[in-house]
Amino acid sequence: MIILAVDDEALALKSLVDTIKAVKPDCEIYPFRDPIKALQLLESGVEPDVVFSDVQMFDLTGIQFAHRIKVIYPRTNIVFVTGYKEYMMDAIRLHASGYLLKPVDESRLKEQFDNLLYPAVLKRGEHKFYAQTFGNFEFFCDNLPVHFPRAKAKEILAYLIDKKGAACTRAELVSNLFESGGISNDNQYLSQAFSALVKTLKQIGGADIIIKTHNAYSVNPEKFGCDYYDYINGDLKAINAYQGVYMANYSDWSDFTGPKKNRF
Repeated sequence: MIILAVDDEALALKSLVDTIKAVKPDCEIYPFRDPIKALQLLESGVEPDVVFSDVQMFDLTGIQFAHRIKVIYPRTNIVFVTGYKEYMMDAIRLHASGYLLKPVDESRLKEQFDNLLYPAVLKRGEHKFYAQTFGNFEFFCDNLPVHFPRAKAKEILAYLIDKKGAACTRAELVSNLFESGGISNDNQYLSQAFSALVKTLKQIGGADIIIKTHNAYSVNPEKFGCDYYDYINGDLKAINAYQGVYMANYSDWSDFTGPKKNRF
């Protein structure tokens, strides 16, 4: 596990690093007093599983620092470690994995590691394409998040992945994913979003992920890895990784499906 610890106070940083090492003795940890230098490490290609960051720092606040991290690595867990409670709403808006008040003890830190938003135990390296559904939905190609030019294109993919290969009609997609602006407009928006999805997948060599038949769409589950599918198949790592949050960015429909409907 790769961990960054960032705090501009030397004693606070040492205390945090010592506590992390006590809880995760086998981790690879990078301590920084300067968030700008920490960002330079991330930009060089180092992708951390967890970043522990103070909030009030010189040069760059912890909130600004977290925003920059999310641009580079959306799946990195960010845990704020601070002596102040008033930044908690900012952390929630950022979908931070945790908010710990100083001083941090081993028991609270262990609890935080056990409840990461993006579990580090799930590895994507064995798959060219990988769908992450625990926490927020993300789709990866060669371990990098895929950018979709239309937000609805990404949501269509998430919805079809949730269906686990079952066919989904245009009417179902329109009903569940589009606010009604009239049947004609909704169908037009669906066509535009689906075309953008297909184009994006073709560009990364994943054209065969989507299956289109007359008036129906589905995914081919054999063409990508997925934490949800591993969970259903009884994979212990996936079962332990699921913390009750499934495709949180699409909660309008994902709250009624996912692992909670497939318990053992």
